[in-house]
Amino acid sequence: MTRKQPPPLSIIIPWCRRPELDVTLRRNRRFFTAHPFEVLVVNCGGSVRTFRKLLRAHRFPGLRGLEMRDTSFNKSLALNAGASAARANCFLFLDADVVLRGDFLEGALAKLGTKHFVTVDRLFESHPAARRRSRLRELAYLMRFVDRKGRAAQVETQRVNLSDGSHGGPGLVMLRRKHFEEVNGMNSNLRGWGWEDMDLLVRLQLALGLSQRRHGEAVHLTHGDDQRDLGGIHKKASELLNLFRCLENYREGYYWGTRDADVETWQGRFSWYE
Repeated sequence: MTRKQPPPLSIIIPWCRRPELDVTLRRNRRFFTAHPFEVLVVNCGGSVRTFRKLLRAHRFPGLRGLEMRDTSFNKSLALNAGASAARANCFLFLDADVVLRGDFLEGALAKLGTKHFVTVDRLFESHPAARRRSRLRELAYLMRFVDRKGRAAQVETQRVNLSDGSHGGPGLVMLRRKHFEEVNGMNSNLRGWGWEDMDLLVRLQLALGLSQRRHGEAVHLTHGDDQRDLGGIHKKASELLNLFRCLENYREGYYWGTRDADVETWQGRFSWYE
């Protein structure tokens, strides 16, 4: 892979103080290196020493680190920065505590198409809770938005498979660079935890008329809420606050993120570690 020949996919992982990145890089390595993919890990406010130690332990072609210092963790900001520095025309946003299964990367790329984005179909917990027997197979909570032009967006805020314990993975999304840029990326005004991933999916549908496709499986490395960056408030309160911010934007017909402003603010302030 050369700079004149971009990779087929840039896998962008936002990071801050999460030791699970060690497991994620180790167990995903065979998927990452099966093709000339780029893996870009964005350190947004975490320890530079720890970050570089983790990357040194998992050297492989295509792995790069982007460092953002003097800031607190903001997942949307990290993804906007990573996308601006990525080389490919297709992105996968992958959390630092998720291990892929099987052919997800190849299968999702094959499903991506020109009018779609792809999310992980089933996400399993590495340490699942005990399941109760049920005659139900699946339970899902949905939100649907229809604007005055008749353009609709639907997202699953929660989906649980009661037979195998898996749940949906809407935050693990593969999409085309052009679509990401057309909605001006993620919204870094959403802080704490929750809804920044749903917001992107809603805006891709309402602004661009894209459709969602689901594919494949992954494993989430189970952890408690003490490992989340919640900005000092309860997880549910953080999620509701971000939801209300998004609803106000949708009410005004405003479907854009903050990518351009974030890139301008951070221009020349990134550090690379390769």
